[in-house]
Amino acid sequence: MFFRLSRTQRNIAFATVLLLPVFVIMMLTIIAPLVSAIALSFSDYSLMDPDRSWNQFRNYTELLGSSEFYHSFGITLTYVAAAVTIDLLLGLLTAVLLNRNIRMRSFLRSLFMIPWAIPTIVTALIFLWIYQPDYGVLNYMMTRSGLMSENVSWLQSMDWALAAITVVAVFRQTPLVSVMLLAGLQNIPASLYEAARIDGASGWKMFLHVTLPLLKPVITSVTLIMIVNNFQMFTLFFTLTNGGPAGSTTSLAILTYETAFSRYELGKGSAIGVIWLILLFVFSVLFTRYMNRNSEH
Repeated sequence: MFFRLSRTQRNIAFATVLLLPVFVIMMLTIIAPLVSAIALSFSDYSLMDPDRSWNQFRNYTELLGSSEFYHSFGITLTYVAAAVTIDLLLGLLTAVLLNRNIRMRSFLRSLFMIPWAIPTIVTALIFLWIYQPDYGVLNYMMTRSGLMSENVSWLQSMDWALAAITVVAVFRQTPLVSVMLLAGLQNIPASLYEAARIDGASGWKMFLHVTLPLLKPVITSVTLIMIVNNFQMFTLFFTLTNGGPAGSTTSLAILTYETAFSRYELGKGSAIGVIWLILLFVFSVLFTRYMNRNSEH
């Protein structure tokens, strides 16, 4: 029966057989858990009480009327804005430097990728020692240099904890941003720079009118990737501060974890995750449309 099919039909059947395992895996690992979480978000379900009852939109109304949710959302936005902005600025600066014809360029590129190669949890543990208030290297260097008169409890301070987490995130993520931007820089034809140089353009004007416009698609993609990644950041917050002190670093990721697994309110925890998913989806669509519209003009 198979050999009576046309060539196009056989190709479609063969492609279907190849894609079927991937589709099954996606159904089991992504789609089914997502559908289950959405259904769970409309119910009262707790690890302490196995009975599951439908409560319509109560989880959502309670969350949207809760100051705790907006507080966590504000912390998440502040962290994402700071981390992504610094990542892009440092990554672009480093990419431009590593794109120049300097000695040991290949070695420096490999060396710069080390922070990204270190697992996030290991990076967090390293910075726990660096930030240690009594014998951490950061306080030692700051006090010895005269920049501070006394030690600071970086991760226990409501003023510094979020900034300290942001520094760790930037340390780990900037190499990835730099490498992606470096790949974009290397795709810019050298002839464009030569033509601009012949026209008398300075290095700064070439950067503004040649490099940035041609690098814009890469910057757009990198920005979207980093926003989504940082919006989902859990490991650094959980390992370094666990949402403290006094909730000053309780991001949406930490709030979801605490609601679902500390308070055992799985239904409400799922509702936070669904709101989180909708926010990211809407932002991604609007951001992509905005950047594409600007690139057309």
